[in-house]
Amino acid sequence: ILTKFGMRWDTDQGDLVGPSKNNQGQDITIYKYAGKDSVIYECEQSLKRLGTDYIDLYQIHWNDKTTAIEETFEAVARLIEQGKIRYAGVCNYDKDQVARAASVCPIISDQIPYSMVNRGIEKETVPYCIANDIGILAYSPMERGLLTGKMKPGQQFGAGDHRANLPFFTDDSIARTNAFLKTIEPIADKYDVTLGQLVLGWTVAQPGITIALAGARNASQTISNARAGDLEIEQQDIDTITKELHTMLP
Repeated sequence: ILTKFGMRWDTDQGDLVGPSKNNQGQDITIYKYAGKDSVIYECEQSLKRLGTDYIDLYQIHWNDKTTAIEETFEAVARLIEQGKIRYAGVCNYDKDQVARAASVCPIISDQIPYSMVNRGIEKETVPYCIANDIGILAYSPMERGLLTGKMKPGQQFGAGDHRANLPFFTDDSIARTNAFLKTIEPIADKYDVTLGQLVLGWTVAQPGITIALAGARNASQTISNARAGDLEIEQQDIDTITKELHTMLP
């Protein structure tokens, strides 16, 4: 069992995120807040909701700029000592933020965005995590559907779809990405997998990447993503994909 903490909508403390709606459709305002008392309170509430005595992995969702990282993870360390959580993780933390958290509490994972077109963490965060035996849970490994090859220039996004404002989803970016995917189609065919499955397989084959957290809109996509876990790509094919990637999508 894993869950997250550090996002509150029943207080006005912390780092303002903005408006949203609760499960009943009512307007709420969300804050990133990870003060010591709040961390402990959220854990108690999660234990009650989940009907369990402990949480296996407890992750902060986002950094709260208004609270020192050390304060937050002193509270998390206390929860580990009390047996209420087994392990602590972070999300969306860079190398320096992970190091600050780890200075007061053992950190076993960092959940952070990573994909073929979003590889910024390779420079500092990945090497740090490898050196310190911290797992990386890569989310958006298919870059919100871009790396499935199903999008075309002129793609229309619905109201509220934030992809419309991201640089990965301009017509030029989609065209260049599709051209790259076309070059690796023969490798997908070799393993009898979809492009999406090949992308996931390449992702988990990268140094330091422990898990690829792939989103899905229905059961069939979930099953297809899971089957990528059985894929074992030969090193020469991984190298070929990476070479094409650096050439076409630097």
